[in-house]
Amino acid sequence: MREKEIVKLPSVSSDRPELSRQEEGLPVTPPRHQSRSRIGWVLSSAVKFWLRSQVESVRELEVQIEGGDRQILQGVIPQVSLCGSDAIYQGLHLTTLEVHGTGIQVNLKDILRGKSLHLQHPVPVVVRLHLTESGLNASMRSPLLAEAFTPLFLPQFALALSWESEPTLTWEGAAILSSQETLILRGSFNPPSQAAQPFLLQTGLQLGNPSELHFLNPTIQLLSDSAVMPLETVILPLGSDVAISELRFTETGLICQGQLTVLP
Repeated sequence: MREKEIVKLPSVSSDRPELSRQEEGLPVTPPRHQSRSRIGWVLSSAVKFWLRSQVESVRELEVQIEGGDRQILQGVIPQVSLCGSDAIYQGLHLTTLEVHGTGIQVNLKDILRGKSLHLQHPVPVVVRLHLTESGLNASMRSPLLAEAFTPLFLPQFALALSWESEPTLTWEGAAILSSQETLILRGSFNPPSQAAQPFLLQTGLQLGNPSELHFLNPTIQLLSDSAVMPLETVILPLGSDVAISELRFTETGLICQGQLTVLP
């Protein structure tokens, strides 16, 4: 027998102070019917709360768990699918998010004792996300993007602008030119003891191989100067745990799909 457990969440946030203690943990009144249904219900609730802990906020989240009796009772979830909208993950603002995972092993005995869910092994998942221009603009101040973009472009900026000392770099916003498959990133340099210098970085974006993003033919322009300076193409390695199969511009932003490994 196979069973589907579906959990639909309205607007939730991991940092809501108004949550009661019962809402912060697993539900304490499971349905009074067969053991298998009770375990599936508790497990789906544990997945729900674990997902909430992974994001800063999400407007709507739907979780679907599928599995047979024997597998579920061994703490194995054969398949999990989730769909979310308006999610914020590590400062990234995602309009829609879809995740599908298989063969997930969890600490079922601990969950049944009221403890938190933990993954027992790395889990490969398929992810599809939609990033709009407003979402990218709101994401530019996230530490995740700053840590990726700053070391990637700062050496290029230093070479093009002939810096004697390296300034602080702040990312402030972005725009997506879908028809040109181009990104415009806005930021500012803060040289020591000098006023901030705003700039625009314009670049194409393309998938090089499944684990690389290529920023094609980038240019930089200081807003205090009309000159546009060309830079070299920059490659962002995504790591061996990421394999992107689709990256494309649409009228509403960027669509990205691929596989990544979620570590315990």
